[in-house]
Order: sequence, then structure tokens, then C-alpha cells
Amino acid sequence: MKYTPKHAADALEIMERLLPQVTFREEYGQLISILREPTRWKEAHEQFSKIRVNITLPSEAHCLTSLNSYFVYVAENAAKTAYNCSGEPAPFDDDSYEWLLKCEKEFLEQATKRNRGFLNRLKQVASAKRASHDRSRSSRP
Repeated sequence: MKYTPKHAADALEIMERLLPQVTFREEYGQLISILREPTRWKEAHEQFSKIRVNITLPSEAHCLTSLNSYFVYVAENAAKTAYNCSGEPAPFDDDSYEWLLKCEKEFLEQATKRNRGFLNRLKQVASAKRASHDRSRSSRP
């Protein structure tokens, strides 16, 4: 695959759109800064390593399955994509951008499932409150 500035722009857009749904980490903020400046894309290799060591490996060691644990793979592949866009030697895997899109999709599916569950719990609570309210109204003289 021939990496172009559009791939890096896509990676930036994905990172900025999904980041508010997870716990902010300095490594993610730094990656976004790198993605915003094409002259810095070569720094994404080192940023990938920081994300891997500081976030991914500890998350995997604890078998976490939160949205944070899905987002880290988005960030890793965004970093790989940025570095590949830099044109520097020794690029990451040629399919890093495709993996970015796959990881984004998985993140969004997980977020949707979790939100659906949350909304269902809210509906149950609201329904229970209505039922309680209705019982208290009907027991009034």
C-alpha cells in the first residue's frame, strides 16, 4: 500500500473522534500532536513504542476488556499509520491502516454494546420508578 497524507488525516480524525470516550492518556495526546504535523510523523515510531509499553502491555497483562483496552489498538495502528506516511525507512506493516480501520470498527461495536446495555439499565430504573410512583398514587385515599 502506498501511504499518503490522507491516511494520516484519517488516523487523526479517528483518534480525535474516539478519544473522548476513553480515559485520556498523555501518550494519546502526544500522538494526536504528532498526527497534526506532517513534519513530526517520523516521531510516531517512538510514540508507538511508548503506547505499547505504557498502555498496551499492562492492559493485556490484566486481560482488560474495557473500551480503553480496545482504544489502545486504535492508537497503536494510528501511530503505525503516521510513521508509514512519513516515508522514513523501516516502515511498520503495510496493512497498518487497514488494521486501524478494523480496530476502529471493533471499538465502535463495543461502545454500541456497552451503551445499549447502559440505556437498557436506565430504562429499567425509570420503569421501576414509574411503577413505584404509580403504586404510591393508587394507595392514596
